[in-house]
Amino acid sequence: GDNCGVSINWHIATDYRGGWTARITIFNWGEIDFPDWFLAVQMKKPAIRGFEKAYSFNASLLSIEGGVNNTIFMEGLPGLEYLVAERDELDPKKNLRVPGKQQSVIQFSKKLTPGINVPERDGFPAKVIFNGEECLLPDVLPLPSGGRRNGFDTMVLLCMVIFVVALVI
Repeated sequence: GDNCGVSINWHIATDYRGGWTARITIFNWGEIDFPDWFLAVQMKKPAIRGFEKAYSFNASLLSIEGGVNNTIFMEGLPGLEYLVAERDELDPKKNLRVPGKQQSVIQFSKKLTPGINVPERDGFPAKVIFNGEECLLPDVLPLPSGGRRNGFDTMVLLCMVIFVVALVI
């Protein structure tokens, strides 16, 4: 866990000129179910102004005295607010344990946040709270190019394969 009973993954799904999306996944590897769970994600001030919606969670900005602070409050949609514990897989021959999982894509606009640098820390939470417990966040974030290969490497490999096939024929 991440000091809060669950593991939470936050991935930048898209980053385009007009906006960006993040995919959040909550994994429950524990033995306890979480009925009526909730999640509070505190973002940096510039990023929060671009929040538009979450697709699979009920999400809204928390407001303080009529103003908006930097926290998105999320919970499961009706019928999806129950986060089950780790269970045996349906196929007993595989004998694998499967975590409970809830997932959503969160959409942000760049209209009110010009100059935001999403792949760096601007697109990641500053603080995450699950059911009232603060989750630990990593000190170092993965680089945006994480395991992707660039197009040049792929093109060189393709040319080499074509060359070798041409020699064999």
